[in-house]
Amino acid sequence: MTSDSASAHNGGSPGPSAASGAAPSVLPTLGVIVSALLLGSAGLYVILAEASAPTAAFLRCWIAVIVLAPLAILELRRRGRLPPKALIVAGVSGAALGIDYVLWAQSVLDAGVGVSTVLISVQVIVFPALVWVLGGARPGWLFLCCIPIMIVGMLLTGGVFGADEGAANPARGAIFGVLSGILYGIYIFGIHHCRKAAPSFVVAPVAVGTIAAGLMTAIAGVALGGLDFDLGWDGWAWMVALAVFGQALSWVLLSISSPLVTVSRTAALMLLQPLSAVVLGALIAGERLQPAQWIGAVLVVVIVWVVGGGPEALRRRR
Repeated sequence: MTSDSASAHNGGSPGPSAASGAAPSVLPTLGVIVSALLLGSAGLYVILAEASAPTAAFLRCWIAVIVLAPLAILELRRRGRLPPKALIVAGVSGAALGIDYVLWAQSVLDAGVGVSTVLISVQVIVFPALVWVLGGARPGWLFLCCIPIMIVGMLLTGGVFGADEGAANPARGAIFGVLSGILYGIYIFGIHHCRKAAPSFVVAPVAVGTIAAGLMTAIAGVALGGLDFDLGWDGWAWMVALAVFGQALSWVLLSISSPLVTVSRTAALMLLQPLSAVVLGALIAGERLQPAQWIGAVLVVVIVWVVGGGPEALRRRR
């Protein structure tokens, strides 16, 4: 991923680049690893809950709000009001994230956990592109050269040359996965500027963005025929797990840890997200990717690793 998009899917605030010159300590690095694994497991919760896409997205946000609200209130009491610019940016980017969640949840149901999580890596293209167009920071030649390969990898992963026979609707799932990645790139771009406007706040911007995302999921739920809360005890348990571990805890933990770890190492570690999703999908959800999809998934992960500074992290480690 890009240096600023290292706080990965399904969501997280990128850390300031000031920490990029310091050697990461064990605990912050462990925090990034745990965050990536939690985010990678999010799609599995959606499948196990057997909830519709709008319902899963809605509950993911609003249960997380219940968890985040007390922490955000304590933070606001200690640090004062959230700057207006950060408040607006967090709200707008959170709204994009809400739509992203609905599309991504449907992508998980259509194409599977592994495919949808790999495809959302398209944000690695969207975020730098937005920085280039709106911020004037032109990406390097390495990034530009990797874009065509990244697109080929996503097409292969999406099942252009064969998809998992057990997938409900692989073509639609692939399209929704890419669209959700675009929206997630918009979220990363917005939260990046939010952290610049309010660098001392960790939980409050996440809470504001989650509330905005929740409002969008409510609108989507009504537009798509309503929300179904008759999930049974097991379904509700998986939804609570998704909201707590795959949403609130992962975002806050990443916001705390990523500023203390070099951006290149954070980007490399966050690749555990799609990798863990593919493994969990195969082991627990019984997903069986075709050879072309495995090639595409590996290709996407390698390109994201290269663009995210993985080789540089290895050189520094030596």
